[in-house]
Amino acid sequence: MKKMNCIITAFIVFILQAAVLPFIFNGVSQPNLIFVFVVLMGLHHGQRVGIATALLGGFCQDVIIGNFFGLHLLVYLIVTLVCSYLGRNIDKDQWILTLLIVLGATEAGLILTCGFLFLAGQYINVAAYLLEFSIPVLVYHGILALPVDHVVWRLRRADTFYGFPGYRW
Repeated sequence: MKKMNCIITAFIVFILQAAVLPFIFNGVSQPNLIFVFVVLMGLHHGQRVGIATALLGGFCQDVIIGNFFGLHLLVYLIVTLVCSYLGRNIDKDQWILTLLIVLGATEAGLILTCGFLFLAGQYINVAAYLLEFSIPVLVYHGILALPVDHVVWRLRRADTFYGFPGYRW
């Protein structure tokens, strides 16, 4: 993995999420580019890189939104752990599987966020939240998944994968 390229890409993703996307989309539903980047980094680069990206991305997302600190951080860590486990055997040519994993991770992230907000005492209508908010976000993430996947694959070195440790007999 090219560290400087990863840092520059993460900075560009942060700037796009914080400054550009709010002007293009309305405030209610907009794509979460940081989430898509975190999921794909965990999927294609393994557990260590995915967790580091989730920590950084969740912290930045909590700073951008500024409501419950740690909400995105916890959701990103859980989703990245699952995606890093699923991504051990995914090749570059399996783009449909990658797209389905991103969409599943998006829905799982929305359900986890809804559950954590409910546990925090926030009033939330679960059906309205998941129907009115998740459908546009799933469409946005479905459109963004493949271009961001191309960028994440370009950051990967073929000789390294920092995934779950394997045991040899």
